[in-house]
Amino acid sequence: MSSVSPEAAAATAGSASTNLPDSSSVPLSAHVDPRVRSVTTTDRDVAHALIRKNYKITRLEGSGPEPFVYSRAVSGETRFALCRFEYRRGRLLTESEPAGFLVAGGVMAGRLSLRTRDHEIRVDPGAPFAFPSREAKTMDSLDLVLGQVLLDRAAVERELGAMRLAAPGGLRSTATEAVSAAMARYWSDLVTHVHANVIRNDAAMASALVRGSAFRSLVAAYLETFETNVVGVGGDDGLTPLPSTVRRAREFIEQHAHDDIGVVEMAEAARVTPRALQLAFRRHLDSTPMAELRRARLRGAHGDLVMADPTLGHTVAGVALSWGFAHAGRFAAQYTAEFGRSPRDTLEG
Repeated sequence: MSSVSPEAAAATAGSASTNLPDSSSVPLSAHVDPRVRSVTTTDRDVAHALIRKNYKITRLEGSGPEPFVYSRAVSGETRFALCRFEYRRGRLLTESEPAGFLVAGGVMAGRLSLRTRDHEIRVDPGAPFAFPSREAKTMDSLDLVLGQVLLDRAAVERELGAMRLAAPGGLRSTATEAVSAAMARYWSDLVTHVHANVIRNDAAMASALVRGSAFRSLVAAYLETFETNVVGVGGDDGLTPLPSTVRRAREFIEQHAHDDIGVVEMAEAARVTPRALQLAFRRHLDSTPMAELRRARLRGAHGDLVMADPTLGHTVAGVALSWGFAHAGRFAAQYTAEFGRSPRDTLEG
């Protein structure tokens, strides 16, 4: 998750409504205090005391030249909030326990590296990333300005049910980087929109419907932008959880059924090897990627046949060929097995 753009995040420091810690072992909602919107100090000792108060710190080292400035400003509501964190003129190293809520960030200035027991990344300015949500972490930064999005984990987990998703064992992030540059841009644009048009708009923030819509949009974007342990509840029986690899492959198939794709392209979309994708489809769907592609193309051909007009020269063979079925007889047999009637009956129906 990226955070806000530098311009939007800078403006956040002056916006209002709640003051929430950047990281903690307790829910986001427990930290709402509408009386305090931000804090700024030029005293490094005071800054360190504030950081220890707002994070579950197990180790903190910070030093650097003067003049020094530390600031933190948070605005939003109990389910979601945007935060701007600044530690200028110096190096800050912290070790902290897992957060009680989901956090995604974007470096606006300075340098930041993030390390857990199993992973280490250097965060590039502007690149969105998800903080580890179930692991202790070490952050090492220099002259850092950081934008963050905070999502209350309990509220997000409640939302999963409405989205036909589940997180076995509790929701957690499983990787730090965004899954793609395109999704990183989408996340950044969404957060900028929420900041500019929701949080900074008093009328919008007064509307429970608008706040709820903003929250749900952030949740959906977080789940699509970053790897998590979320699975779909919706196998062919409507109950079997589907892993993210299968969900991504099925979505890719639906979007590209009309294109010249195969297992290699599906596996790339699912971010696994072709062999792993084959095994996942067999295990969770008792099917294969190519069988799923064929069914998607049959559904596409069915839709075209329903809308076709034989008086205008539309034919079964033409529709079949447009969806990649070169053998008319084989297409007719597969279509009849899938829909219980012949393609000609559908065309002339």
